[in-house]
Amino acid sequence: MMRMVKIPSFVLLISMFILSCNTDTDRPYAEKGVLNLSSYQLQEKVIPLDGEWEFYWNKLIAPQDFKEHRIKPEYVMLPAIWNDLSKKDTTISAQGFATYRLQIYNQSKDSVFGVKISKAYVSYKFWVNGKLIAEAGKVSYDKDSVVPSREYESRYFVVDTNKLDLVLQVSNFNQRKGGIQSSILFGTEKLMSRQERKVFGISLFLLGLLLIVAINHFILFYLRKDVKSSLYFSLFIFSIALNIIFSEHYNLSSLIFPDLSWNLTLKFDYISDYLSLYLFLRYISSLYIDESNKKINHVVLLFTLLMTAFILITQPIIFTYTRAFFYFTAGLILLYILLILSKAILSQKEAAKHALLGTFVLLLTLINDGLNNSLLIHTFDALTVGLIIFIIIQSYLISLRLSKAYQYSLQLSDELNYFNENLEQIVKDRTLQIEQAKEELEVQSESLKVANDEIVKINQILEGQSVELTKKNKALTDSINYAKRLQQAILPDKKVFEQNFDEYFIFFQPKDIVSGDFYWYSDVDTSWDFDESNKIKIVIAADCTGHGVPGAFMTLLGHNFLHLIVNIQEVIDPEQILYKLDQLVVETLKQNEDGSMKDGMDIAVLTIDEEKETVAFSGAGNPLFYIRDNELHEIKGVNFGIGGVLRKAKKFEPHKIPYQKGDIFYIFSDGFADQIGGPEGRKYYKKKFKEFLLGIHQKPMNEQRYLIEKEFEGWKGDKKQIDDILVMGFKF
Repeated sequence: MMRMVKIPSFVLLISMFILSCNTDTDRPYAEKGVLNLSSYQLQEKVIPLDGEWEFYWNKLIAPQDFKEHRIKPEYVMLPAIWNDLSKKDTTISAQGFATYRLQIYNQSKDSVFGVKISKAYVSYKFWVNGKLIAEAGKVSYDKDSVVPSREYESRYFVVDTNKLDLVLQVSNFNQRKGGIQSSILFGTEKLMSRQERKVFGISLFLLGLLLIVAINHFILFYLRKDVKSSLYFSLFIFSIALNIIFSEHYNLSSLIFPDLSWNLTLKFDYISDYLSLYLFLRYISSLYIDESNKKINHVVLLFTLLMTAFILITQPIIFTYTRAFFYFTAGLILLYILLILSKAILSQKEAAKHALLGTFVLLLTLINDGLNNSLLIHTFDALTVGLIIFIIIQSYLISLRLSKAYQYSLQLSDELNYFNENLEQIVKDRTLQIEQAKEELEVQSESLKVANDEIVKINQILEGQSVELTKKNKALTDSINYAKRLQQAILPDKKVFEQNFDEYFIFFQPKDIVSGDFYWYSDVDTSWDFDESNKIKIVIAADCTGHGVPGAFMTLLGHNFLHLIVNIQEVIDPEQILYKLDQLVVETLKQNEDGSMKDGMDIAVLTIDEEKETVAFSGAGNPLFYIRDNELHEIKGVNFGIGGVLRKAKKFEPHKIPYQKGDIFYIFSDGFADQIGGPEGRKYYKKKFKEFLLGIHQKPMNEQRYLIEKEFEGWKGDKKQIDDILVMGFKF
């Protein structure tokens, strides 16, 4: 059996070495954004579109823009992630967006070709000769609008010219890597579909093999529950199957779980890595108990649970940065496993060499695939072969142990026959042992009574502590409720709005007892004779960093700063209000001294001059909607908020709009559009919010408020409110 295992293992090692040395000199490479395939036989092989692509960082350029404008490109090598580019260009980071472009010259036309983009982080749009042929998720320059995806299917298109213009937009604000990590494949429809079926078939075959092996060894454990190695081997194989389902390389999750979100798919991918590592350790430890350490197993279990919890409660933009930490930890655990197997070999434990060989083969294939996927070497994905060899070796090992166990059971049967023949003497000996045990139990019973008295005393102490905690919790809740009354006291009274606006509404619904959203009103008389008809009305909707108690503190700062700026300094231009508010927040929170503090607020400022019949607006993060003649218009705020320190100077843009009778103006925070709900558990989104406002704008303003609240509660359903809600509307 060992000779049969050594042969494919040796062949695997030699093959990997040869392929790693293969530079593939015949493969065409793009140069300066151009790939010449005029002398290449596309009917023979699928080719990767590797080489120098045109690169436009922080720009989403459509194909028609290249025709209308001459845009100077930079060039980058693909495949590559932005993280690598950031080492040379500090303006590039993992989070951002970019446009790639490649022009291909080939000898074929009037043919059907295919292209496959894989490992594009995290959403993309792809055009060929100006025609959109592939889109995964939603590409955007705004991190709140990007929708990540793992759609890696091949796309086919008809080519009627010998020149192809490829334009690829990619955006990433969701995880640690951005860009294109894997080669973009290009070839004829026949070759592309054949290759895709082959990869899909291998993936399903491997998954089926793993499930069969896992179920088989689980049945073995069910029949022989004393053989723990069968259980852990079954669970380990199940975890590998789970890893294959959610792995980006095989991408089977879209087939098995088509409605699973990108976020959960990535979480399961990462969690399955930690789970596989722990179960592999437990499997080896169950084979060689004497050589392993239970404390280390418990530490690894605790580590696995902590990392699983961390992945579940955090977003991909956070937990994907733990990948390097995982590799480091995995290296330590695998070294420990090799130490266990080495000690077992030295102790001449049964089949220890088998286990070491299988582990070495699996480890070697994992290292090969890791280096290959990181573009450090050019080989093939050997995990499939490594898993098959590993499963064969480990199945043989467990079967060998079960065979020995069966032989041992026959030996026990012989001993049982002996006991039956000497039953009378055995009963006498056991009776004596039972009497001795009875005396020991009586002594232990007395000890238990003493221990029980101690437990009663401890319970009394704990009950007292519980009462104290209840009192402290009530005091804390009372304090927050008092803070709520203070916060409500600084908000403008309803009568102020009724005196200054004929028709308006305010929908204000905090997530917690206190809110991080707030609204503000004041008016400033700009005339020399203090004529009330010339006063400028100022309305503000603000969304502070966070919600609950931290957000409430920021609302107090915002209210006081606005009072100083408008009522004392008499600043009435919206953009100047924002400049001064930003300066006060930065100086008060000392953000110039400590760049780590990012607290601030998104805010929309609206000033109304009734004498000139104009509305002035400026926004930091928050936009303005207004509806005129049954058409909704949006004026966007700048894409940064109040507070925090940017590398370049902030510039707030002023907007002035003459208003007409019947115009409706809306300002709001992002809480409504970001609420999770609906039948698919997704965000409401700003586009849907626009459509809803346009649908109800002809209703009276007080009825609009009721309809907005009803729409929010209906969308939220039984899900939790995730943010404070503020929507304000004014009709002229």
